Amino acid sequence: MAYSCPKCKAGQAILPPKIEATGIVRCAQCGQKHGRLDEVQKELANRAREESAQRMQEIYKARPTQKNRSLPK
Repeated sequence: MAYSCPKCKAGQAILPPKIEATGIVRCAQCGQKHGRLDEVQKELANRAREESAQRMQEIYKARPTQKNRSLPK
């Protein structure tokens, strides 16, 4: 999952030199601050959960459940 910069839309970030929760994540292209590493990680995890839930709903809408399948003749 890409974390695109709200300013320049680049999909790469620079992580803090020491991987610490309070380190600041920046855009690799324009230098825009994305926030603290722990905040960015939490946001990415939330997005992943939301996208996963949406995809699961799409899959189950497209595939009939056992109850809805026609019985063989």
